[in-house]
Amino acid sequence: MKRKKYTITDIARELNISTASVSRALSGAPGVSQELREKITNFCDHIGYLPASVSRNNTFDNLNIIALILGDIRNPFYTNLVFTIQKCLMDAKYMTVVFNSEYDETKELEFINIAEQCHFSGLMLITAQNETIAQKLNETSLPKVLVNRVLPNYTGDSVLTDNFQAGYEAALHLITLGHKEIGFITGPKSSSASIQRFEGYKQAMKNYGLAINSDFVWSSDLKLSTGQEIALKFLNLKKRPSALISVNDTTSLGFIDGCKKAGLSIPDDLSIVSFDDIPLASLYDNNLTTISQHDAEMGHIAAELMLNRIQNPDSSPERIILKPLLINRGTTKPYTEALQNK
Repeated sequence: MKRKKYTITDIARELNISTASVSRALSGAPGVSQELREKITNFCDHIGYLPASVSRNNTFDNLNIIALILGDIRNPFYTNLVFTIQKCLMDAKYMTVVFNSEYDETKELEFINIAEQCHFSGLMLITAQNETIAQKLNETSLPKVLVNRVLPNYTGDSVLTDNFQAGYEAALHLITLGHKEIGFITGPKSSSASIQRFEGYKQAMKNYGLAINSDFVWSSDLKLSTGQEIALKFLNLKKRPSALISVNDTTSLGFIDGCKKAGLSIPDDLSIVSFDDIPLASLYDNNLTTISQHDAEMGHIAAELMLNRIQNPDSSPERIILKPLLINRGTTKPYTEALQNK
C-alpha cells in the first residue's frame, strides 16, 4: 500500500495545532515548548515525515533562500519588480526562488508549505489575494513580506502603492480635461490593487457628480489578449465613452491595439489612462499616459523589509505606502464636442 505523503498542514491537523508550531518545532525555532516539540517530532518519526525530501541533517540550512510567489511572471510589471527584489537580495547574499501561481490559491498555499518544509529564510508574496492566504501567512514562522497587496487581518510587513489614490487621480486627470463619460477596465475581483483603483475612480466620479454607466465597465485578467477582446466590445457600443481608464498597462496596450486596427485614433477618438508605467508604455508608438507605481522603489523597500525581518524577527511590522505618480504622455487630450458623435 502506498504511504500517504504528509505536509506540515496535515501534521498540524492531525495534532490539532497550528502549522506555525509544527514549522517552529521542525526547524528548531523558539516559541514551542519542549513537550510540544517532542510530540511533533515523535509523530513525524512515526509517519516517516521528511520535509520535501530534505534529510534531517538540514541540507538546505546553510543556503539563504527567499521564496517569491507571484501570479504571472509574464506581466511586465511583476518582471521588473522581481528583478529589483532579486538584485537587492543577491547583494545581501540571499538567493531567490520564484514560484508562479497563475493566481491559484491552492498553488500559493502549497508553495508556502514548500518554503516552510525546506526551511527557506523568508517568504514574499506579490499577488496574494484572500483571507485564507492571510491566515496561512500569519501562522507561518517564516519572515514574510506582502508586496503590492492588502489582505484582511494580515499582520506582517508590507509595501504597496496607494491604489485608491491612483484610481482617483486617473479619473481626476480625465475629468479635469472635460471628460464626463469615463469607462473603466477592472482587474481580477480578488485583487486588492484592482479593487482599490476602481474604488478611487468611483469616488472621483461621485465627487464631481458624474454617473457611471455599467455598459462602460469591463473586467479583465490583466492580459494583453484580454485588452484586445474588450476593444471589440467597446467598438460594438452604439454610444461610447470619450475616455477610459484601464487597470494596467498590458491590458491597455492590447485595448489600444484593437482600437487602432479598427481605425480609431488615440487620443483623438478616445483618451486612455492606465497604471504601472512598464517600459513599453514610454515607447514612441505607445506613449501611454499612466500612473507609476515606482516598481524599482517598491522592490528595494520589499527587499529591505525582508532583510530587516530576518535580522530583527521581534520588531514591529511595517506597512509602507507609496504615493502614485501620474505620467502624462500622449493618450489623453481635452474633451471636445465632436467626440459626442463618435
